[in-house]
Amino acid sequence: MLLELTPEEVEQVTPIVPTWEQYIRYLGSAALTAQRIVIAIGVGAAFLLLSRVGGEGSLLGVTMFIAGMLTLLYPFFWGPLYAIARRNLAFRELPYSGLFFGKVLNVRRRTVVVEEREKVSEDGEVYIEEVRERQLEIEIGDKEGSRYTIRVRDEPRYDSIVKNQTVLAMVKAYSPDLQRRPVLSEVYIVKLNEWIGDVSYLKRDAFLELADELLAEYAS
Repeated sequence: MLLELTPEEVEQVTPIVPTWEQYIRYLGSAALTAQRIVIAIGVGAAFLLLSRVGGEGSLLGVTMFIAGMLTLLYPFFWGPLYAIARRNLAFRELPYSGLFFGKVLNVRRRTVVVEEREKVSEDGEVYIEEVRERQLEIEIGDKEGSRYTIRVRDEPRYDSIVKNQTVLAMVKAYSPDLQRRPVLSEVYIVKLNEWIGDVSYLKRDAFLELADELLAEYAS
């Protein structure tokens, strides 16, 4: 079942300013790569060194010191906040929204290649190293025929997900029927009290409260 959401209801449950939960999930994801950290530390250290060369208390020294500190914080603070805010805004701007209430139709697990790295062996030969990841694919649907698929990194906490469990999610799309280029929020497994998704789009408590209200109105 898909229940249309008004712009006011969408505003109520989708943040623009990054939430703490979104920030923690971002830091724990692949978005924060070792390469970005190394670059930020290198550039930040260079700015801090220039601040010493420019002289303590001088305009150049103070400017370089501030630039160095901001650069060092980028992978852990400014970068994540900017990326999450852009993602939140892009999700909110999709024109049509709905509350999806349905069931798990299928659960599949597979191993996929998520990255290829070029490496050099001890003999000097270049080879490609494949980084593989266990992935969980969940297909959800309702009696009206709406179907959506969500793919996430497989984790032990997902082992209890099985067919026919009730789910809730927000769907955003480019068509009123929510079938044209749909984007799903994280999916809530009601029985397990578990959220599924590598990306968080919702104010989760507010979303569950809104879902309870809308489903109660629909049933009455």
